[in-house]
Amino acid sequence: MASTKRRLVVVEDERLVQDLLVHELLRAGFEVKAASSSSSARKVIEEFDPDIILLDVDLGPGPNGAHLAHLLSTTRPDIAVLILTKYPDARSAAKDGLQLPATVGFLRKHLVNDTAYLLTAIEKVLADRPGEVSQSSAEFNPFAQLSDRQFQLLQLLAEGFVNAEIAKRMSTSAKSVERHLDHLYQVLEIPTQGNINPRVAAARKYFEAIGTGPSN
Repeated sequence: MASTKRRLVVVEDERLVQDLLVHELLRAGFEVKAASSSSSARKVIEEFDPDIILLDVDLGPGPNGAHLAHLLSTTRPDIAVLILTKYPDARSAAKDGLQLPATVGFLRKHLVNDTAYLLTAIEKVLADRPGEVSQSSAEFNPFAQLSDRQFQLLQLLAEGFVNAEIAKRMSTSAKSVERHLDHLYQVLEIPTQGNINPRVAAARKYFEAIGTGPSN
């Protein structure tokens, strides 16, 4: 007799997190397989034919979770995808210029310790309601108040680019970048007068939010 359990694939390269997720999801009644890379995940997906995938964005060398999410959105739209990541929102989780598809759910990784919250997020994505799993509010995302343009500016600043290069990448002038930076500092409540360099303070806020540093 065929199993009626729903099938789930965990794609996570951190072994401890992977083991935790597999354990809890087996207890919750799912059939579960795991993969630690995008390439191994594709093989597991083909053989296992899951209902949903829990997908980390950062998967080490090779294609990342954003690449796999885009591939699945076009080739396997029947598979629900729930992104698990350290990043505060879908904008900051974008990789190689790829924004995450609108059809995926988005869950901060630290929330997976709350099994009830994780299972609720899974059910919402399975029910085709990924927009309800986004953590886009200020409670979860310290940059929720920033426009896409402001967030792009913050990312480029945090990556260490000078104003001229930021202007080039944003298709604007260096003078406009200066004005936008002043406004960005105001929104982030960073003083521009005093002993602290506002560029450094803004970059620090960014790296604190995504849980990493410029050297990682």
